[in-house]
Amino acid sequence: MDVPLAHLDRPFDYLVPEQLDEGAQPGTRVKVRFSGQLVDGWLLERADESSLGKKLLYVEKLVSPEIVLTAEVARLARAVADRYAGNLADVLRLAVPPRHARVEQAPAASDDPDISDIKLDDSGWGAYGATGFLAALGEGRPVRAVWSALPGEDWPARFAEAAAATVRAGKGAVAVVADARDLDRVDAALTAVLGTGRHVALSAALGPAKRYRAFLAASRGQVPVVVGTRAAMFAPVADLGLVALWDDGDDLHAEPRAPYPHTREVLLTRAQLAGAAALLGGYARTSEAQLLLETGWAKEIVAPRETARARTPSVSPTGDDPHLARDAAAATARLPSVAWEAARSALRAGAPVLVQVPRRGYLPSMACADCRTPARCPHCSGPLTLRSSHAVPGCQWCGRVAAAYTCPSCGSRRLRAAVVGARRTAEELGRAFPGVPIRTSGRDEVLAVVPDEAAVVVATPGAEPVATGGYGAVLLLDTWALLTRADLRASEETLRRWMNAAALSRPAGRVVVAADGSLPTVQALIRWDSSWSAARELAERRELGFPPAARMASLTGTPDAVADLLATAHLPEGAELLGPVPAPEGQERMLVRVRRAHQAALAKAMHEAAGVRTARKAAQPVRIQIDPMDLL
Repeated sequence: MDVPLAHLDRPFDYLVPEQLDEGAQPGTRVKVRFSGQLVDGWLLERADESSLGKKLLYVEKLVSPEIVLTAEVARLARAVADRYAGNLADVLRLAVPPRHARVEQAPAASDDPDISDIKLDDSGWGAYGATGFLAALGEGRPVRAVWSALPGEDWPARFAEAAAATVRAGKGAVAVVADARDLDRVDAALTAVLGTGRHVALSAALGPAKRYRAFLAASRGQVPVVVGTRAAMFAPVADLGLVALWDDGDDLHAEPRAPYPHTREVLLTRAQLAGAAALLGGYARTSEAQLLLETGWAKEIVAPRETARARTPSVSPTGDDPHLARDAAAATARLPSVAWEAARSALRAGAPVLVQVPRRGYLPSMACADCRTPARCPHCSGPLTLRSSHAVPGCQWCGRVAAAYTCPSCGSRRLRAAVVGARRTAEELGRAFPGVPIRTSGRDEVLAVVPDEAAVVVATPGAEPVATGGYGAVLLLDTWALLTRADLRASEETLRRWMNAAALSRPAGRVVVAADGSLPTVQALIRWDSSWSAARELAERRELGFPPAARMASLTGTPDAVADLLATAHLPEGAELLGPVPAPEGQERMLVRVRRAHQAALAKAMHEAAGVRTARKAAQPVRIQIDPMDLL
């Protein structure tokens, strides 16, 4: 039943009235009477008799005879709920989109998809020596791989070829990407390889009608392939043969709704339960993907070093001794001479230039020009920001202007930029390269493609558009903002963002990173070797006892509520408590750490403790997250 109470997270027995006998099949939506109220539910199973031995209520209503919850997805949803200490109803709410009656009543296509004309070209995978991977998919074998893509790789085409090989074996495929831009690219690639009518794109951004239409096309067996964003990870594809995920380190793959599952873990669990193949692809490799390789669960697909050297652009750090000898200000300059020269050479050759900056806006953070004290709002202590060159400093939190700001430390009224945003960077580059078009791409306006002509594109991480002929130069600025973040994944995330941007360069292009070349993250970028960086990162986390080498549960709530849940929970042997630390809105956060072998016991203990609290109607809730992305 769709009831968000942990102590009611179990199936309930109801009688099916005779008039609903034909339509009320496993996987349909129903309404039942519970505790005097009419609640929604999913029919999981039909049986001749109940083992409860007591009088049962009847199912009140069959919402629709459409089977929207397949047995495979129901089993997966239960496993995901158990993995993340959540309720099955919460997972099913993520897995099954809301019903759209008009779409459901539309006539369904009756013809099975014809796959006889699908032609498969394996030359793209041949560059990695991985034609055997496609052959295994074509034979329906459950092969599992972690793929490190080369710069400039047409990865949507490689995903489409893997899906086509799976379809030719008579099986289905699910591919998940992070955002709408990647979805459009894979959608087009699948159309080119499979033809029309053999796949659907599934995304929560489609709207209720289009999303439900795509969902029904998969559940009714009209298409063998589904590609989508996070919403597609539970897509009901028949006879699943392949799950594929691109860029598993992107934080968009983490579900923000309870029980907060990660797309990677859902798809890997699905592959395990369904006996399907799995493919994790990306330019950079995460620690979780490295662990799959080290445990033998998956095999790696990487290009030979000769191929990688031929296709990787030249990467130049600005903090090396030779650069400092030529340009003593390179260590502190925002645009060192080597970066400026690389951009000028690319523009003269008629090629676009990509400039990645980690912050959006104009001046998102300011400080006193004399003593460098961060500028704070005198009313709420929020950070002061400048939205344009003609604007008055204002507070990011309360919105009040601070035209008469005075530094509380030294009394100065002069302000300087502490952090420079994308719009201010575009303004500065416009002065540095007069007559050259300057474009910006960020959260407010994301460019998909830029033409192959001289232009400067300033983008924030994740919003870099694809250049039709590749970028002549890629400049990675303000690298300290990424490298110095107080985050467990700071190094890993920094390398991922750098490699995603650098991969958009031409093979003969230049990548300039404004950082010291001796840093391990910069070294991994120079050699285009994220596998070395991921192995190093995993070894450090294993030594310190951090995920994925260990498992953690994050508990957030009021101090009394968190203490109550911990007192109720039967934690596994060897569990460590870390904290508490302050959390927003007067709450606190505790971490519970256990060995990987005790993962299931930890999730079970958290779920049972939550059930005890909901059964006794505890007033204050506790947010339970297993292995959250933002651990620190």
